[in-house]
Formats: sequence, C-alpha cells, structure tokens
Amino acid sequence: MAKSGIIHEAKKVLCDLKRMRGRMARQLDGLRAYDGWVLCKEGRKQAGHDYYDVIRPDAKRKTYLGSDRSEDVLNVKRLRYALKAVDVLDSNICLLEDLIANYVAPDYGHINDLLPVAYQTDLAKAMRHSSTHDMPPEAVAWMEHLKKEKAKYPPYKPEQLKHPAMDGTMMRSKSEVIIANILLMSGIPFVYEAPLLVDGKNILPDFTILSLIDLKSVIIIEHQGMVFVEEYADKFIRSLKTYLKTDWIPNENIFFTFDDARETLDPRQVISILQQHIKPSIEMPDFAHMASS
Repeated sequence: MAKSGIIHEAKKVLCDLKRMRGRMARQLDGLRAYDGWVLCKEGRKQAGHDYYDVIRPDAKRKTYLGSDRSEDVLNVKRLRYALKAVDVLDSNICLLEDLIANYVAPDYGHINDLLPVAYQTDLAKAMRHSSTHDMPPEAVAWMEHLKKEKAKYPPYKPEQLKHPAMDGTMMRSKSEVIIANILLMSGIPFVYEAPLLVDGKNILPDFTILSLIDLKSVIIIEHQGMVFVEEYADKFIRSLKTYLKTDWIPNENIFFTFDDARETLDPRQVISILQQHIKPSIEMPDFAHMASS
C-alpha cells in the first residue's frame, strides 16, 4: 500500500524526534548526580536574583544551595527539564508510530479496499476506462500509435515487471508506479518503455510523454533510483552518455528523477517537470494511493 504525503512527513518528524530524544537522554546521563534533588525557592530576592534551598534524597532537612546563578541550581533545573522533555518526546514518538502503523488515507482507493469484496470497485478497470476520457483526440491517437510500436517488440526482462500502476500496467519499481499514477490521474498522455532508436539500437525510456500545451512536443522522464548508491550512479551515467549522443537534451526534453535516502520518490520532482513542459494547470494530487506494495 502506498504511503501518503502525511505519512512521509510523519516519518521525517519521527526521525527528528528520535534524534532529539537521543540528545536529551545523553544530557540526562550527565545530570544523574542530581537525581531526587528537590528545589525550594527562598522568599528573599537580592539584586534581581532568586535563592534556593534543596532537599537531597539522603537528607531529611533542606539546606541552602545558592542563587539562580549557581551551577548546582542550574543543573537541577536542567535535569527536571530533560526529564519532562523525554516524557513529551516519548509521548509524541508513540503517537507518530501509531499514526504510521494505522493511518488510512481517506481517499477513494483506500476506502474501497476496506469494503467487503462484493462492494468494491475494480479501480484498474475504471482507470483504464477513464484515463483517456478527457484527452484531446490528437493525444489519444499519439498514444495508440506509440503503443502499437511498442507491441512490435517483446518486453525487456518481463520477470522484473512486478509493480502495477493504477491502469494495470506492470512496472519495475514503486517509484515508477508513482510517476505513472501522477500521469494517469492528471490525464496526461504517455507510454511506458516505448522503444526509441538511439545510435542504431532500441532503448526503452521509462516514460515518453506528449505535451498538452502544443500536442507536438515530447519529453522523456527517466527514473534513476538512489543515485548516491554506486550501481544507480553507474546506471545514471550510462543513461546520460546515451542521450548525449542524440537530440535529447537534459533538463530541456529529457528529465531524470531520483529516490531519496528512504528509497522514495518525492512526487514534487515530477509535478515541477509536468507543470513547466506538459500541463501548466496540473495540481498536486492526493498521493495516498499512488504506489502499490
């Protein structure tokens, strides 16, 4: 099941909270000598400073500790703050972990999945029926022509096509599914892995997309995974070298998208490309049901 935008943000906040919790725990370890100390503020005030007595765990009576500038007084306060901070952080971490584990995005797809089978709608069939409904006839004709060209060749390594997009097209990665679902939900004409002749050989760009601005311009989106991992970096360099031999120019008519450290594609990469080159009116859709598990 796809992770929605809210879950993506929740995971980021959860990581931040756990880092904060680690820092506060280390601070607590340095203040354990003050465990059980209870501050008592004296009534007197001098030169704008408060003065404190303390009751220690091993003593029955309070003793004078010092002013609010005293390191002992400050450390007792720091300890009490750190204890409260850890308590708040633990509570928030628990809430976020529960949210991530149990959140159900209130979109049609997720709610449809919760229904008994007899009441569910076949979303793949509905998407196949509706994905071209609002497209200009020129766009539909372009797409059908490219699909016929693609059908002339056997699929490349079909055993790697494991992830279904919303229209049933099988893809090689969850990030590719996200891109495909953005295109489908936005009514944008595209063909997945349509053959392209480069230097006498057919290559298979991930997404070949027709502009809805002029119904003539075509762009390619190639998803390169985690480019900071050596195998993905090598793949990116090979792809770049291939396209540099042609009229496909990076960031003009061919664009590369990448996964982040969490092996996730930020959909904003795709939306920005589409807004500038394909469909300016496209809006950030609900990504809750975009990638399948």
